[in-house]
Amino acid sequence: MLCKYESGANMNKLLRSKRRGSTIVMAVLVLVILLATGVGLLNLGLNSRVYSLRNAQEIQARCAADAGLVKAIFELNDKLKTSPAELDGEAGSPSFPEAINEVLPSSEASFSYQITTDSVFAAMNGQDLAIESIGKGACNCVNECTCPTAKVCALVRLQGLFDNAMLVRNQLSLMPNTKVMAYNSEDPTDTDFDLKIGTTSTASGQIPLGPGTVIDGDVFVGIGGDPNIVVGAGGTINGDKYSLTEEPYLPAITPPSLTDMGTPLLANGGTITMGVGDSGKYTGIDLKSVGGLPGVLEINGGKVVLHITGDIDLGTGCQVIINSGSSLVIYTEGNIFAGNSAGFNNQGSDARDFQVYTTGINNQVFNLKAGSSIFGIVYAPDVDIVLYPGTEVRGAIVGKSLQLKSGCTFYYDEALRDNVSMYDVGASFGVKRWQEE
Repeated sequence: MLCKYESGANMNKLLRSKRRGSTIVMAVLVLVILLATGVGLLNLGLNSRVYSLRNAQEIQARCAADAGLVKAIFELNDKLKTSPAELDGEAGSPSFPEAINEVLPSSEASFSYQITTDSVFAAMNGQDLAIESIGKGACNCVNECTCPTAKVCALVRLQGLFDNAMLVRNQLSLMPNTKVMAYNSEDPTDTDFDLKIGTTSTASGQIPLGPGTVIDGDVFVGIGGDPNIVVGAGGTINGDKYSLTEEPYLPAITPPSLTDMGTPLLANGGTITMGVGDSGKYTGIDLKSVGGLPGVLEINGGKVVLHITGDIDLGTGCQVIINSGSSLVIYTEGNIFAGNSAGFNNQGSDARDFQVYTTGINNQVFNLKAGSSIFGIVYAPDVDIVLYPGTEVRGAIVGKSLQLKSGCTFYYDEALRDNVSMYDVGASFGVKRWQEE
């Protein structure tokens, strides 16, 4: 019995020894698994961090490239205002703004941009300019080539204030039998016209069309607007109806510095003749008919520029005549009234020979009575404009609101959009096409 007892005790000791060995093995195995898991998680975390950092750097590079493009266009337009001769190469080769490794504000990212006219991108589009902007994300690389970069290429074109035949902020009203057509003074053989009229408003009924009204082109409404709600059902539109994708550029216009004459221009039944030397700042223009003779302001010889601080009032039958070979630019702070059969008689072939720019300083209005006419361009984004029955317009108009009463005729000169000069009032560079690489 004792031997059996001792054998059982030895067996228990052996079993306990085996259990302790198994526990150690299991513990080691668990430690190995935990270690492998920890290393894997650390590696995953490290990779995620590296990926996130790289992704953030790439986003920085793209933002920097976009910022470079915006800065390039800003600098280009600033130079257009101050030194247009440097851009058109009058004194030699064109001089364009550029930047090299300019630091993006509040960031360690940077951008470089270059503006050219000789790239393939630009060469196929006449006088358009090509901009290449390269952004570089923030990094601590010794080798700069490994830093994340992004590139944006854009084609910009010179655009004027009169890309559209009629553009208003509020209501554009075309009463019965109004005709809106186009022509091209630069190319009489052109018959494929691109005529656009519209409003930046999205309110219901902002473009009422009377019966018999015909528009030989497109009609647009404000961003996000429904053309079927904004545009009335009357009339005929020989084109498309659509909503804008960006706001038109409508800058404030500042009159140039001119000699202050301190007097109005008055003609009562007579004629005032002005030349280049008569350019200046006047308190008004007042033309009246006396004894059957109309008052006339005649521009004869060169470019005349007037800054009118008061009203422009043309009595019945009175005329502002711009002779061929001359031009007249008016900056006005007051109202413009033209009586029956009065008007602005531009005898040249270019609508730009007569230009009107309002300052928006006062609550201005612009009224042309029945049978009046205007051959020129009017930029008055803060002015309510009314053209009475039978008025004829050749050129383009920008206004706060515009009403064409019954029987008006409007001819848009497509050359106003296609042939913009760096010296045109309000000219600017805008993006025509862009791509990101």
